[in-house]
Amino acid sequence: MFEDKGSGIGFLKTTKARHAEEAIGHTEGLVTVLRLTMADIKPAEATLAIAKQFFDAHQYAKAVQAAKRAESIAIKLDERFGQYQRALQGLQSQIGSMKRLGLDTEAITKVAGKAEEKVVAGISENGAFVPNYLEARDILVRATQEGRAFQEKSEIASNRIFVAELAIESLANVNGSADNGTFAHGAASSLEQTIHVATKELALGNPGHAAEIAKGIEEKARSLKTQFAEATKSLTEIDAKLGDLRGEGVLTHEVETQVKMARDMLDRGLIEPAAAMASRLQDDVRSIAEHYRKASTTLADAEILYGRLQREGFHSYAADAALRDARRTIREGSYDRAIEHLERALQAFARRTNARASLGKDIEETRTRVRLLAGSGLSFLPDIQEVLGRAEREFHQGNYSGSSEDLRIATVLLDGVTHAPGPKK
Repeated sequence: MFEDKGSGIGFLKTTKARHAEEAIGHTEGLVTVLRLTMADIKPAEATLAIAKQFFDAHQYAKAVQAAKRAESIAIKLDERFGQYQRALQGLQSQIGSMKRLGLDTEAITKVAGKAEEKVVAGISENGAFVPNYLEARDILVRATQEGRAFQEKSEIASNRIFVAELAIESLANVNGSADNGTFAHGAASSLEQTIHVATKELALGNPGHAAEIAKGIEEKARSLKTQFAEATKSLTEIDAKLGDLRGEGVLTHEVETQVKMARDMLDRGLIEPAAAMASRLQDDVRSIAEHYRKASTTLADAEILYGRLQREGFHSYAADAALRDARRTIREGSYDRAIEHLERALQAFARRTNARASLGKDIEETRTRVRLLAGSGLSFLPDIQEVLGRAEREFHQGNYSGSSEDLRIATVLLDGVTHAPGPKK
């Protein structure tokens, strides 16, 4: 009976030994294969050595556990090493891409060394000290992402700079004159200096700022090109308007001189001041035309009105002087002054017209009073009627001073009759 029990125990030990031997053999085979890779599997080898020590000590259960643990460590290290290798390859590929674009790779190149240091520093995991492939991989991935983002920004900035250069070239050639070099220098030199600043910023690793500068250059170049076209069109329109005004007898020499100055500035590429001057000249020409026509029309109307008043007997030294000054200032091109002189003449006419209207009203009122006294038997009534009739004739003949004097006499006589005391009873 005890012999059977002893043989059973021996069989169990033999089975455990075989299982431990198989586990160790399986793990050793795996480790042997993984040694062919560049993965650092020393922690797995160390754990496998412990498994063998347990086996030699006939601690088969512990030997199996150690063998399985060695297998797990070897597999994890292989997987992590693979991830680390792929991250390193991605970083190297990114570095190569940046070098082809001429970008600075000094900082990103150092990251591989930092990741390697992180691997060697290792980490304690489940009682085993293993290479820190995980954190090293994260360092590489993060650097690759940052490098890719930097490259994308740099490509955007580079494209912006290229487009800005095209915009500058287009601006420099917009004039199309024989002396295009002078125009190009004036129009584009400041922008070309700024494009150098953008290129320098890109080289210094500031793609965002470089792109912003290049965008501003592009917008400025397009704006200047638009201003050039608008200024050229405005000056052409001004020339046509000045020709019409010269045909009407308007003095345009001063404006023509300024138009020539504006064209000269355009030819030299000074677009912004030339555009501002062209805009102002448009307003000036419009104002000159309006004031000239107003002065001319007002003068013609004033002369017609004065002629009619003169036929009615009106003469005014103030009106004569105002009209004479108006004609002179129109010939001199001072249309605003001419309008001021004409306003003086019109004021004289208005005073005359108002006085005429007031005199006519007074005559009519006096005539009404005389009619009311008709048949009253007043002895002075015929004399009053005669004087009033003479005042009316003089009024219609334009002799307003004589009419006013006779009306005053008739009024005095009429007042004397109407206010005289009645006979005593």
